[in-house]
Amino acid sequence: MTRHITTTCLIGAATTALLLSGCASDSEGGDLSGKQIRWIVSSSAGGGFDTTTRQLEPYFTKELGASAVVENHEGGGYAIGAQTMLTAGADCTSIVTHGVPHLQFSYMTQDVDFDLSSFAPVGGISIEPGVLRVRNDAPWKTINDFVEDARKRPGQIKVSVSDLQSNNYIALLQMEKELGIDLNIIGYDGGGPSRTALVTNEVDATHAGVFNSLSIADDSRVLAVTQPENKWPDITDNAPTINAALGVDLPPNASNYVLFASAECRDKNPERYQQLVDALAAALKNEEYLASLEKLNEKSKVAYLTPDELTKLAQENQDEMQQLLDANPDAFSG
Repeated sequence: MTRHITTTCLIGAATTALLLSGCASDSEGGDLSGKQIRWIVSSSAGGGFDTTTRQLEPYFTKELGASAVVENHEGGGYAIGAQTMLTAGADCTSIVTHGVPHLQFSYMTQDVDFDLSSFAPVGGISIEPGVLRVRNDAPWKTINDFVEDARKRPGQIKVSVSDLQSNNYIALLQMEKELGIDLNIIGYDGGGPSRTALVTNEVDATHAGVFNSLSIADDSRVLAVTQPENKWPDITDNAPTINAALGVDLPPNASNYVLFASAECRDKNPERYQQLVDALAAALKNEEYLASLEKLNEKSKVAYLTPDELTKLAQENQDEMQQLLDANPDAFSG
């Protein structure tokens, strides 16, 4: 758990000036205009976090009046990117694109020096509903064909996921349990490598997001959408929902892409923190940004969450994961 160092000032008539100067030393003061932001991405280049960040960066920095350098820090079960941002200090010039439930996996399944309280939510950016994709030349025409074959050949169908600590992995575990199948689930360091594994024939299928898998749409097709309703028929091959196709009741599966600063940033530099919050909210409404997503058929992925809404979502996911871990401490060990 991150240790926060706080300076205590003694209040007295004779020490008021010292108090003010001492406490002010914890704060950078001023704003972020003209500063360079270190924008950490907690996955590899080409992954969903990376793509979403690079799409948003010009509009976010314009609102902030700053510049940004985007850095990919993948691996470590999404912990490396989070830790990199946290160790950068409290001046609010470092932020991280992460995910829910990805962030929860990073500290609930590993021995790290941080937890949810170490982060200050800037806001939610987008949502990635889950889909099951296969190559165009795959033998399965429907999700029913896929499941029937999986029952006949336990452990032989290879399915990639961005990481074994991800919502994609959760979806496949739930499928295995509900449908009585055994898949060979292979985790990669990020969504980019996971999707590449499908088109290069390393795996037979991939569970990924609706939007972040559009990069392989020409070479693949969607068998099922793991949501209550397919709201994206034009970019999912008009695939059925998995529940409707199979007559089951699997829970909805998605990941939220979100932006965090450090709790130290929020606590020691509240004005700068609020600038980050305001810049994100404004950037996600920017007409040029939305038009650029529209051209990519990705506009409907935008799902802004206020800091309070993101805090609630993150806590709910933490509670749900804790229940799974209480029942099986090795639930996400692969």
